[in-house]
Parts: sequence; C-alpha cells; structure tokens
Amino acid sequence: MSIVRAIKEFRFVTLLLIAALATPLTLQAQMPLGPQPDLRLLIDISGSMKQSDPDNLRAPALELIVRLLPDGARAGVWIFGETVQQIVPHQVVDGAWRERALDAVARIDNSGQRTNIPAALAAATYDLSSMDPTYRSSIVLLTDGKVDISASPMANATAARHVLATTAPALGATGIPVHTIALSDEADWTFLRALASSTAGIAEKARTAAQLTEIFVQSLEMVAPTARVPVVGNIFLIDESVDEFTALVFLQESGAAVELTSPGGTVYRPAQTQDGVDWFKSSQFALVTVTAPERGAWTLSAPEGARSRVSVISELKLEVDPLPNSLPAGRITELGIRLRDGDGVITRPELLQLFALSVKITGPDNYEDLIDVSAGYPVPATGEYRISMPAFERGGRYQVLVQVRGETLQRELPLYVEVIAQEAAPAISTRPPLVAEEDLQRPAFTLAALLIAALIIVFWVYRRRRQRKLAVWQRRFEANRDEPDDKVTAGLSAKTPLD
Repeated sequence: MSIVRAIKEFRFVTLLLIAALATPLTLQAQMPLGPQPDLRLLIDISGSMKQSDPDNLRAPALELIVRLLPDGARAGVWIFGETVQQIVPHQVVDGAWRERALDAVARIDNSGQRTNIPAALAAATYDLSSMDPTYRSSIVLLTDGKVDISASPMANATAARHVLATTAPALGATGIPVHTIALSDEADWTFLRALASSTAGIAEKARTAAQLTEIFVQSLEMVAPTARVPVVGNIFLIDESVDEFTALVFLQESGAAVELTSPGGTVYRPAQTQDGVDWFKSSQFALVTVTAPERGAWTLSAPEGARSRVSVISELKLEVDPLPNSLPAGRITELGIRLRDGDGVITRPELLQLFALSVKITGPDNYEDLIDVSAGYPVPATGEYRISMPAFERGGRYQVLVQVRGETLQRELPLYVEVIAQEAAPAISTRPPLVAEEDLQRPAFTLAALLIAALIIVFWVYRRRRQRKLAVWQRRFEANRDEPDDKVTAGLSAKTPLD
C-alpha cells in the first residue's frame, strides 16, 4: 500500500470518528433502532422425510441458521408430525441459546406419523395476541407433505381450508409472513404457495435436499437482513470498522478444500485450531468466523463454481427498512436507508458525502435497474434516505441490493421481493373475433356435404313413399275394374215408391 493511500485512509477514519463524536445526542435519538428479527422455524419430521431427505440435511441446515443468527435477535424451533414439540426455546439469541440450539439439532429425525401443519402454526404463534412490537416476527415452514391430521380426507381438506381462510388472514393482518419451503414433489405446493401469498411471505421449492441449505440462508436473509462485503473473484476487503466477519461457502462436492488467507499471508484451514478463528464444515458448506480480523484484502480459496458470501459485524452499520416480502405488480414502494455508528444514525452532511450509495435491482427476464442514490437524492437532514422504488410490472422474484462504498469501505445488503402478477381483465369488444380463412374452409366443406347428404335422403324417402302410394292405388284400381256397375245400386228399384 502506498504512503499516499495510507494517509487518505487515516484522514477518512479520523473524520469518521470526529464527526460521530461531534453529532448531538438529540439528533442521534431521532432514529432509534428498528425492530429486531424474530424467527420461528417449523420443521417437518414425518416418516416420508426418509425418502425426501434421506441424509437428514435438515440438521446441518438448522445448525447453519443457528450459527448465522445475529445476537439480540429472537428465535425458536418446533418439530412436528402428528404432534408438535418445541426443541429450541423461543428466546433472545445469545451464547447460551446457541449451545442449547446446537444440542437440539440431533432431535431432527423421521419419527412423525402425520403432518399436522395447523398445530405447528398454532404452536409457533402462541403469543399472537400479545406480541412484542420491538421484534419483527416471521415463520419459516419446511415440509414435504400436505395437511394430514387424520385418516379422513374430508377432515384434512377441512383443516387446510381453515388455515387458508382463518389462520393465514390473521397472520397477514398481524404482519407475520409465513415463508414456506416444499422439500418434495409430494408436498401440497398449491396450499403452501397460497399460505405464503396470503401472509405476504415467499414460497420456495427445493428440488433436492441439497438445495435446502441455500434456501434456508435466503430465508434468514429475508427475516434478518445482514450487511455483507462484496466478494470479487475470491478477494474481499475488510476495513478498520469491522469487529468480526463470517465467510460462508456453499460446496458442490463433499470434502472440497477451503482455506482463508489474511492480508499478511497467514493461511487458515478447517482442520487447524487458531485463536480468533472458528471453523464449521459439513458436506454442503463451510463456515468460518474471524474475530478482530486484520485490515486489508483477504483471499477465500474454494473450488471453482462454489458460491460464497461474507457478512460483517462492524462499528459502522448499513441499515435498511425491509420491503414487504411480496407485492402486487405495479405497486410503488419506498426504501429507507441509514448509516449508523456506535452513537446513532450519522446525520452530518460532510460525513455522509464521503459515501456512495446505490440500489441495484435484478429480476425475471434479465431485468436490471440501478438507482444512484448519492447522485439523485440530496443528503437528508435526518440521515435517512427515502428511495422511491420502481413499480415492478412483471411477476417473479426480485433482488434489491443496497450498496455503500467509501474510500476504504464497502458494504452491501440484499433484500428479496416476490412480485405477484395481476391477472389481465377480460377485454370487451363489439367486433366478432377474426378467424383465419383456412380455419373456415374445412367446417364449410363438412357442412355442405352434410346438407347434400340430407337432401339426398329426404328426396329418396319422398320418392319411396310416392312409389308406395302409386302401387296401392294401382292395386285398388285393378281390383275394382272387373266388378259390375249395378253392384253400386243393388237393392234399389224404380218401382219402389219413394216417400
């Protein structure tokens, strides 16, 4: 690193600290911390999971979520079959909670007899009438089946209708989205998608159990958005404000080698035990957390094609008001963006001008849009940018990536939105529909042939009947021609007086 660059970085960090200390406490208090995430995870343990998840990948996926959940959030885990059991208490996430949660992972099996989704939803919303407004609650439901509470198909159908007609609207009105994950083609996808849609949640379908880990992580990002640093190639930058970072690598092959190299050249591997470095590796992913990391460019070595992300805990935080998980097509929304340090929201214009803010949007059919916030919006007096989002017209999944860059600092925070396309209203026209000429020729020929055949039959029947009548008249005439004419006047005489 050159001396000029080092001086610039020192001036940037010094200005950041001085401005933060000089910010009046009254201004900092205007922007309190938003609601903390509250994750309620429901995991199906019915017997059919033996086929849907033969390697029980639900267990390492849950363990990953437990390790990624931020401190101060709230979470609980329930397993369900015919009955529901809470295996991880619904409490604030801290070290003790994580230990209990990691111990409970072994209780995920395939011992359930049925799939009592209604009871699982009821158990996870035990406090529906008295929820803490300082938390933003969400439910993640993982199943490979359908509502199955009884041997009676009618009872199961009734229970499913009750969930969609009563439970889901109540959760949606309370602001509790239900994100559903179908783990097999046997799952009732229509029901799961309707449940997610009516609660403003997102429905996912894992084609294989191996996809479950990535879907779980994306569900966590929807529930608890976490700032990341971008990974370019296999390199990412860690600045002075970072207290801890966590690198996650999704592996395509079991046993693939992963290693981490610090800016100073120190190499960290999963098999090694080193202070401040904590590894966790499974067949699906590798996770490493580094405390008090060295500042500079880190290298994350992984197999080609492996996807990775690096989240950070730092003094400087990128805060984004979450968008609704699902929106109807054409709906216009706003996005709130703030930068916060240890003392509160940063409001000083001279400090905010050091950062370049932007919002990158990607979606279906190669949709892309970039909003240059710093260039298009004035520096807000409150420190909060209110960004007008475009009205998405096409249905599908969109990623909204909020990015902030300073001279030596980079952050990004992903959000996901499911846009529900509206059905087109039927058009009313007084004109008859246009039909291609070739489409009319065959019916016309067929109709003409039928008419000709009908005329032939009618003529033949008429001719036949006429011939029969002529024959009858001919026989009568032949029978009467040889009889005497006086037969007609027999019994009459001129001598007989007439009265």
